[in-house]
Amino acid sequence: MFSTYFDDTKRGGRRLWHVFWISGVLVSQVLFAALMAVYRMAPGWTFVLATAVFLVYTAWILRQVWINAFNANKEIYARVARVLTVVWALNAVLVCGFLVVGRMTGQPLRFF
Repeated sequence: MFSTYFDDTKRGGRRLWHVFWISGVLVSQVLFAALMAVYRMAPGWTFVLATAVFLVYTAWILRQVWINAFNANKEIYARVARVLTVVWALNAVLVCGFLVVGRMTGQPLRFF
């Protein structure tokens, strides 16, 4: 399954800039802000559910960037978008993991 997830033979039909900037960066930031609001205001199980939704979206956007990457004007944009999106996904998984552990142990967010 993992090898087919990053299969280069399937191409998407959307422009890279739209997938990366709008669906990836903008929507992910809005969803993460909502996740932070849920951290503070909702019960623990709701936060875990919201985190799962955010991680599913992150996996979906990773796949979308991967298959639409070469719909850019230059190949370098495709490669950079793929690298940045993979790094973002790894960061999202780690941050969400720490947030779930913190929420389940009753730790407040220090920057709010």
